[in-house]
Amino acid sequence: MINKKLITDDYENTKKRLILKGTEEKLINEVREVVEKKATFQMQVDKLREELNKLNNEIKLVGGKDENLRNQIAIKKAELNDIEPEYNELEKKEKELLYLLPNFADDNAPIGKDENGNVVVSYHNYNAADYKEKIYKPHWEIGEALDIFDAKRATKVSGAMFSMLKGDGANLLRALINLGLDLNRGKYTEIIAPHFVTTTTITSNGHLPKFKDDQYKLDGEETWANPTAEVPLTGMHAGETFKENELPKRYMAYCVSFRKEAGSAGKDTRGMQRLHEFHKVEMFELCKPEDIEKEWRAMIDDAVKIIELLKLPYRLVDLCTGDMGDKYARCYDIEVYAPGLDKWLEVSSIGFFTDYQSRRANIKYLKEDGTKEYVYSLNGSAMATPRVWATILELYQNQDGTVNVPEVLIPYMKKDKIV
Repeated sequence: MINKKLITDDYENTKKRLILKGTEEKLINEVREVVEKKATFQMQVDKLREELNKLNNEIKLVGGKDENLRNQIAIKKAELNDIEPEYNELEKKEKELLYLLPNFADDNAPIGKDENGNVVVSYHNYNAADYKEKIYKPHWEIGEALDIFDAKRATKVSGAMFSMLKGDGANLLRALINLGLDLNRGKYTEIIAPHFVTTTTITSNGHLPKFKDDQYKLDGEETWANPTAEVPLTGMHAGETFKENELPKRYMAYCVSFRKEAGSAGKDTRGMQRLHEFHKVEMFELCKPEDIEKEWRAMIDDAVKIIELLKLPYRLVDLCTGDMGDKYARCYDIEVYAPGLDKWLEVSSIGFFTDYQSRRANIKYLKEDGTKEYVYSLNGSAMATPRVWATILELYQNQDGTVNVPEVLIPYMKKDKIV
């Protein structure tokens, strides 16, 4: 959530920055109108409460025997009772509208309306010519031939956009999870978080209310299936204030994530490209505002390190203002090249959110001068298994149908080839 003072105190610049993130001007104007109206009511309510407190203190001094004071108190209470319902409704409306506004993009983010505005920063381990002389099969064909991937039975038990891995397919996924955790051990505190979260928690992270259609909710409960470990990792410190020397706080968590992927039916849904349920290791951090750039760059390096060890071809993409998502101020995607699909697949989004999440969750730190300030947050996937799993099968496939195990995974899988 952005600072609402910017709506009234710096409206034109705020409007410009929100439009860069794809916000309609109509919504921005509506937010401004409600914020200003609520501020006016706030002054009236505060004044009445102050006057009422003063009268209550005065009547205490005379033992409650002053008829004139009692009449004045009754009048003020009636006035307050008349105005409070509308004030409370405005307060609720203001919060709902502010939750719909995206975060400001960082000044260094590329400007663009959609993915066409993204900027490829660099390529690694990739030469297009290397893939022209060989025919690569897609990962689902390889997986089915090796009997390690069973799309038909996954659909049979759960419906479309679910996966079922068998034998070495399951072993490969587990190896990737363990690699993601082991490489970050020491720097990040490992957390095993709940797979279900409250409405308050998922809202404070930024997934609600705007992206409600992408979330799974339990019937009759204010409980949601976890879309990413970032959600409980944000919520675990909601309402807390850190000492300055306690920052940064770095966490990693393995989780099963659930997303409806609303509107994606038929779009890159075959195999492991896009799933309703998937396994990943997430990194999350809270830090001081002045450290955000340094910590973000370090997290990018931590995410890249794993892809480098797997020797996968990849590229770094700087997402533009219109494609990075509502909560992001800046975001890099790591995309790996899957030769069987001849596609670049996003396997990690590493971004920072400034104080957008911490304002929602009310997470602050106490500065040395005694003042409090909102922390900044950032996160990225250390290991998003489905597409990495898919790329390994496609990249490491052999002519005889077997798949070589990446060297870094051999100690986990206890073999060097899937046959």
